[in-house]
Amino acid sequence: MDTDIAVVGGGPAGTFSALFAAKSGAKVTVFEEHPTIGSPTHCAGHVSLSGLKQLGLKLPPSLVENTFRSATFFSPSSKRFSVHFASPVTCTINRELLDQHLAQIASRKGTRFLLSSRAKLVIERQNGTKESARFVISVQGETKKIKPSLIIDAEGISSTILKNEGLKPFDDKMVVKAVSAELDQIRDIENDTVEIYLGSEFADGFYAWIIPKRDGTAKVGLGTRHGNPRLCLERFKNNHSIAYNKMRKSRITRIAYHSIPLGGPIPKTYASGFLAAGDAASQVKPTTGGGIIIGLTCAKIAGEVAASAVKEGTFSDKFLKRYEDRWKQSVEFDMRIMLSARKLLNRLSDREMDKVFDIANKLRLQESLIQVKNVDFSKEELIRLVKSPPALATLACLLFSAFI
Repeated sequence: MDTDIAVVGGGPAGTFSALFAAKSGAKVTVFEEHPTIGSPTHCAGHVSLSGLKQLGLKLPPSLVENTFRSATFFSPSSKRFSVHFASPVTCTINRELLDQHLAQIASRKGTRFLLSSRAKLVIERQNGTKESARFVISVQGETKKIKPSLIIDAEGISSTILKNEGLKPFDDKMVVKAVSAELDQIRDIENDTVEIYLGSEFADGFYAWIIPKRDGTAKVGLGTRHGNPRLCLERFKNNHSIAYNKMRKSRITRIAYHSIPLGGPIPKTYASGFLAAGDAASQVKPTTGGGIIIGLTCAKIAGEVAASAVKEGTFSDKFLKRYEDRWKQSVEFDMRIMLSARKLLNRLSDREMDKVFDIANKLRLQESLIQVKNVDFSKEELIRLVKSPPALATLACLLFSAFI
């Protein structure tokens, strides 16, 4: 069990950080609690094409389930707002195959994967001061002990290791309970269009979605602050005035549950000999709950910084702070804007949201959005949008509805 870096979690963030650490020659081991990489899968795998390009990820066609150039939003009373982009801007990926694809690349660079392994962090202290950390690993019932120089926590939302390190986890008041399902058939939906449904009856504090696949099936799900997400999904499927007709002949063929942190990144993502990346660090978009692109962006930085630490033989919190400095430089501005938008949306009642739809349609806001290429909303896209009179007027309407 000789390893420089122990990565907890074999999802995209853990594997991507391992990949970039191993590329620089570090000995890296990924500990994944499940027997198969990529299973069970929890999210819809809806990502931006520009984000994949920025990460340098050229995915095999077999991983891409569909591409989209349009989005239609439905207000709580089913008012419609549609945006048709000039070219495809997003796609859906088979998450199980994505995880396995990234693991194969990381393996070729020298990363070891230990499946069916549960990791428990034990902090060794002397005179009340942390001296080192070691793992107690249970691998198929056999207990092993290792003492890596550095740990990358990519275990997801559970935050067990994070708490053991004494770092503050995500804000549990900003978490929604989500359900993701696959349906065997869908009706009356454009194949290149994602549909988003707002309203507290079905998706309080978040939204519901219908994402078609090329084979006539669809990914359907929602998130909610209150109530049982499965029951909310059943209500959405059976009672929504528009969605019902699209799904009335559909059967659920797969279903999974997960929680999504929407409160922005945790206050501190590093400690002596320790880095946190992905969902474990709440590196998730507060607006949409998307964590793949932002999570991989931060995981890449974590892997590079971890490799530098191994090369220089220093694992102090002072040295590892450069990880947080770098990911903040990359995504913090966008995350702050998205968190403000999420808090703003959470303040709106269903009636106020309907009024915003009226304003957006009346001002033809979709014409200001049509040239958007990066739906992750980079600084440049945001600056361009705020110069648009329809966008400014819609924002003013949002602010007025939320705070007056």
